[in-house]
Amino acid sequence: MSGIVKWDEIDRLEHCRDVEDLWAQALGLLSGIGFEFVIYLTVDEAFGAPQLFSNAPAVHAGTPAANDPFLAHCCSSYAATFTGAEFVDDYAYLGEQERAFIRAASEKSGFHAGIALPMRLQGSARFGGFNLGTGKTRAEFKAMVEGRIEELRFLCLVVHRKMEELTAGGAGDAAFRQRLLAPFPKARAALSPREQEVMYLFSQGLSTKQAAEACQISTHTVSDYAKSAYRKLGVRNRVAAVRQYEALLASAEAAE
Repeated sequence: MSGIVKWDEIDRLEHCRDVEDLWAQALGLLSGIGFEFVIYLTVDEAFGAPQLFSNAPAVHAGTPAANDPFLAHCCSSYAATFTGAEFVDDYAYLGEQERAFIRAASEKSGFHAGIALPMRLQGSARFGGFNLGTGKTRAEFKAMVEGRIEELRFLCLVVHRKMEELTAGGAGDAAFRQRLLAPFPKARAALSPREQEVMYLFSQGLSTKQAAEACQISTHTVSDYAKSAYRKLGVRNRVAAVRQYEALLASAEAAE
């Protein structure tokens, strides 16, 4: 991370024990960065069971959250997409009803320009993500997020994955572990589940690019998780980190 969010703030997100605390911390961080409007919305594969957290209730007033164009269009890929009335004319695929929703949301809430960051965990039936907005003009907003999108995506990914962990069908860690590619022993070390996942893939000989493809996240996000793991393990490179990780994993498995 180049300064948007500090690692101790990421660690605090990782250690949240309930959804309300996680949302409050995420909202505080994103608001501090400059986003006046923070919307987190996920649904199941049938666009049902919507889960909505938002500090801009006017955006969805009178409209079911599952009908938000964000879900139908922005979440069709992992790509970040500019959102809000300032960008609505960029997308010819939007229908008149969808354009009306976006423009009405702008008028009712002041959400003029934003960015959608889709999220979906491998193995999870839910998808969705974040729509982060401001009252800025198109040019002002683009200048605000230039060079920061991957860092924003990483922060939102941490929140999304923690949200999934805390709402895993009431089963907590047991259900969430099934959505990770890495072994996740009870006697786990200081590494977070996300960091363990990356280190596990590295220990299997995957490159950063291959790990990103396996996790369905960007190479920048994999690198951020790796750097955090290196720091916690007290090492400076991948070879030393993998050795440390394998030793910790063996120790944890022996203790179970």
